[in-house]
Amino acid sequence: MNLSLITLNTKGRLDFDITPDMSTYQSNDIKRLEDMRVKGSIIDNGTDEYEINLHITGFGIYKSAVNLDDVKSKIDIEYSDFIKNLPDIYKNSANTLDILPIIWENILLEIPIRAVNSSDTFAKTQGDGWEIISEDSENN
Repeated sequence: MNLSLITLNTKGRLDFDITPDMSTYQSNDIKRLEDMRVKGSIIDNGTDEYEINLHITGFGIYKSAVNLDDVKSKIDIEYSDFIKNLPDIYKNSANTLDILPIIWENILLEIPIRAVNSSDTFAKTQGDGWEIISEDSENN
């Protein structure tokens, strides 16, 4: 997602409300991202550090740990940080800034360790050398 460096350099602040295309970013844990929206601002405070504030929302579709079905989970991330030399690191061209790597890094941090649906059940009741005899939780 390209943001204007000209606006940031002339006004000292860049506010944005974008719908990023995250289709080029991939992870083994994420099947896809839906309805992604990023609101935020970048502030040039006169030093080599830029203040960046993001509110990332949308939905992540993950693989169920039980049966690999889709698990839809809400994404709602608040991110605020100071980044040194932001235009040098994330410059896409002479006049644009690409913040998709920052957005992606924050989404990756929110991936659930184990995604399951409330309706997921273990369908397999026997295997090589084992079988479920009883589902009772009694300790014998």
